[in-house]
Amino acid sequence: MRTSGSVPALIATVCIFCATCGCLGAAPLPTGGGITPIDLPEPPAASTFADALAELDLLGAEGGLNVTGASVRQVLGTGVEIDGQAASWALGLQDGEEIRWLTYGPAGWQEISFSAPLPADEVNVTGVLSPEDLLRGREDMFRPVMERLGADTVDLALAGGVYSVTIRSDAGMETLSFEADTGEVIA
Repeated sequence: MRTSGSVPALIATVCIFCATCGCLGAAPLPTGGGITPIDLPEPPAASTFADALAELDLLGAEGGLNVTGASVRQVLGTGVEIDGQAASWALGLQDGEEIRWLTYGPAGWQEISFSAPLPADEVNVTGVLSPEDLLRGREDMFRPVMERLGADTVDLALAGGVYSVTIRSDAGMETLSFEADTGEVIA
């Protein structure tokens, strides 16, 4: 007696049974898997301008951001502490006819799209006081204003041979200006 549908059904049942029991040699599921954490060094929460420039030089040497031939027209520091450590730095560059803005923070150097004009004069970053030297050298002027306004940090701008240091908080804002090369107060 022949049953036409019984044999294929029986073979299918045996295959399903064997596949679910693992007797067909199916690869076992991995155990203890998941994502393996990799310990990467944390980017610094703050850095000096000198450290940021060193990172930019290194990045350029590795084929990253190329600033060769560009002139620095403006330097900005945000959340700068008296020791010169800033939460972020920005450079306004004149590169031929093109204006370029670079920022440095926890993610490293990045070029951003920003359509702000630049000052006409070039900033010689090696011919002026470093931000940390200016801030430490004039701490006697900054500290009382910071305490009066309840501020922990300042914002700094360097352009046209002048450092402008802005101290701001909810209590108010005050800006002090200094000659970039000597640190002398500009009245």
